[in-house]
Amino acid sequence: MIVIGAGVEQPIDPAEDELGRDRIGYGPTMSPMALYDATHGTWHLGERAQRERFALITHDGRGVLAVAIDRVEPATTGRQSSGRSVIHGEILTTGHPMHDAYVGAPSPIPPQRNPIGYFNAPEEQTVCACGCDEPIPAGKHFASGHDQTALHERVRQLGGVVDFIAWFDRTHGYWPDINVIYEPVSLKDGGPTGAPARARHRLGCSHFFLDKDGRIINRPRLATAKEMTSLRPCKSCQDASAKAATRK
Repeated sequence: MIVIGAGVEQPIDPAEDELGRDRIGYGPTMSPMALYDATHGTWHLGERAQRERFALITHDGRGVLAVAIDRVEPATTGRQSSGRSVIHGEILTTGHPMHDAYVGAPSPIPPQRNPIGYFNAPEEQTVCACGCDEPIPAGKHFASGHDQTALHERVRQLGGVVDFIAWFDRTHGYWPDINVIYEPVSLKDGGPTGAPARARHRLGCSHFFLDKDGRIINRPRLATAKEMTSLRPCKSCQDASAKAATRK
């Protein structure tokens, strides 16, 4: 979490501000939107800011605004913008764990001269999926390198790579020839519906539609790498693929 220490509200010249604002800093009568506008930029943020999911604005040692970060981008070129960035995101309100834990509470980091700090919030932590229980930032599944370790350990349990592949194919199937997508189309006019495909097929599968002249209206295309892993193979295509394999 990025922790930003905002100063006292002060007027500025919009013509000289990268964001065209007439004030910056914290004022006790500001609405959350006004406070966001006055404090979400511009700041000298390090590389770590690009990896953070939340920002907390503090003033006088207390949290005053929590933001879920959508993106961090360089400030528009201007008088003060060299190396400065702007945080864009959603203002968090009562009921969100980050708001409830830090807004109105003491700052999670001690006072410092630099207005920018970072804090590893417990609310952002999860545990490594390999089973080691090491805490990691939310949004990640494994601590660095632990995904490879977990995979290799499971491969060894089956004797080696060859045994692992044989087990996987027996259990889940391996269907590289089921690699075609028939896009969903309207049977009225043959136009694409825009709906995502629900399965992948073999070339020659009968899951296509013909117009009155006998032409295929949902022409096949090769599945993308993502579709090969995310879409289930057609059951009838699995049967056809298995029969073809036994004939080889």
